[in-house]
Amino acid sequence: MNKLLTLAVTACLFASCSSDESPESNINMLATGKWNLSGIFINLPDANGNVSYTNVFDLAACPECLKDDQIDIQGNGQYEITLGENLCENDTQIFKFPHKGTWRFTQNEDSIILNPAQNDSIIMSISTLSETELMLFYTDTIPQLLVPNDTMVQGIGILYRH
Repeated sequence: MNKLLTLAVTACLFASCSSDESPESNINMLATGKWNLSGIFINLPDANGNVSYTNVFDLAACPECLKDDQIDIQGNGQYEITLGENLCENDTQIFKFPHKGTWRFTQNEDSIILNPAQNDSIIMSISTLSETELMLFYTDTIPQLLVPNDTMVQGIGILYRH
């Protein structure tokens, strides 16, 4: 009887430990409404010539027009980037990827592909994905608005937050 009682108690404890707090799926964390642009990270040399990722938002030369941009990644495979009310140079497109279209995860869900069936598709690797933070990296030429006269192709990180 003691063994049966112990087995019953153990089973109850096991059942209560298998929590309802299962980890969020990537789609549920990603498709949660509009994400606010919170930083753009590019490689810049410091005064000593050491190159590291720098958040453009921390630079005095960062255009204010970027700071109210958002992305809405929807669970139905659509996305849209809105530029906010503070537009850069008459609504000039800062990044080369389309501001509206379709998206999908790569097979192992470590990247997303914007407009996967088109010539202008772009793969963005997911560095961070949580309920409150999304960090994407891709390779491109730095937009001239951010670093004038720079045509260097490099990794660009885009940080979004809820």
